[in-house]
This record gives sequence, C-alpha cells and structure tokens, in this order.
Amino acid sequence: MARNLILCLLISFSFVFSACKKESVGGVFDYRTLGTSANDLLSSYRYHSLQIEIQYMPGYAPDATALNNLVAFLKTRIDKPNGITIIQEEIGASSLSVASLFNIVSIERSYRRYFTGNDVVSVYVLITNGYSNADILATSYWNTSFCIFGKSLNDNSGQSGQVSKSILMTTLLEHEFGHLMGLVDQGSPMQINHKGAGNGAHCDNPVCLMYYDVEAGFTGALSAVPSLDANCIADLKANGGK
Repeated sequence: MARNLILCLLISFSFVFSACKKESVGGVFDYRTLGTSANDLLSSYRYHSLQIEIQYMPGYAPDATALNNLVAFLKTRIDKPNGITIIQEEIGASSLSVASLFNIVSIERSYRRYFTGNDVVSVYVLITNGYSNADILATSYWNTSFCIFGKSLNDNSGQSGQVSKSILMTTLLEHEFGHLMGLVDQGSPMQINHKGAGNGAHCDNPVCLMYYDVEAGFTGALSAVPSLDANCIADLKANGGK
C-alpha cells in the first residue's frame, strides 16, 4: 500500500502503548511485519494448509460469492495440498464511526482465535462497521492480518453507477491477500521492476489487481474483478507460488 511505511510505524507505536495491557498472545509466527510470511502463504515448504478467520461486525458479513471467488483465486496461486478453510464469526459492533489503525489492532488482539502453527498458516480478516481515517477501503498491516472497512465498502458499491458489492468485496479480499503474499516487492521480490512510483507496494499496471486505485476507493468503473498481471504472477511463482 501507499501508506505501508506509515502503517508500520503506527503499529510499532501501538505495541509500545499497549505493552501493559492484557491481550491475546497469539502464535509466534503472526503479528509480524507485512510481507514476512509471503513464502509461507505461497509454498508448501512449511505449511500444507491455509486457514482464514473472518470476523465481521453486525450487518457486514461477506457474501458467499465473494468468499468462493477468493478461494478460487488462492487455489490458482498458492501451493496448499491440504486445502483452504474459512471460519466466519460475527463480533460486536464498534462504537467508533472511524476505525483507526490503533482501533483495528486492539480489536484483533481481543478477538482473534486462530494463529499460525503446526501444519497450518492462519490469516485474520476483520470487517469493521466504520470508515478508515486514511480514506481507503481496506488495509493490510501485519504478515497475516488485514482489515476491510465495511461502511466505506457499502458507501462505494451497490448503487446506481457503482460497482456491485460482491465484485468490490472480492477485489478487496484478493488485493489485500496480494499484499500478504508479498506483492509488490514487499516479501516477494520483483523479477522485473513493475512497482508504481509514489504509490507504495503497488503495481504500475492500471488494470492489475495490485494497482493502488483498488484500495483507494476509485472503483466506480469496475465491472469485473481485476486479475494479477504477468509481472505479479511471476513474482509469486518465484517465491513458491503457482
């Protein structure tokens, strides 16, 4: 993301601020820098299955089509011979209309149940009932964690002249997974330079799934879920993916 450096700094601050607070401890392989689990997600070298924990606030459950699309997308790109499992759970609504990074981190630490270990790599997805304070629709922030801002998603989809909610949800889920898998050049090294100048860890191809506009909210013209371009696919293959 264009703001990944800022997000990492903010997360580092949150660790210091909350060090004395009782929280869920989690596994030793999660709560790390974004991109550090790219090979673990892509390859079967260490983990043979992927578990996706999705926690959503009331009224913001992801639709079945979007989840089916996500699983199909992942099956084409990651090597997990024991399969992909999705676990969904509704959690309490947040009283905050604007979800800051500090708020997201606190929610995950309080509610996340599944962590990477044994033969399973686990990914946590939070869908909030609020907006982002950075005017984006979704953000990835740890090696196995990302958040979708449900209110922002609803406001930018489903109405006349807007993208369908299912297409937008699918696009955001796949885009943020792309960040967890190390695209672009944040865990999965580029085979050739295709990083968009001034837009953080995003592709320079405007029709690629990893183009920065996808999570920045400029999605009104989307009629289908964007695909990864050849350069992004080459990066994933070089790092253990398919």
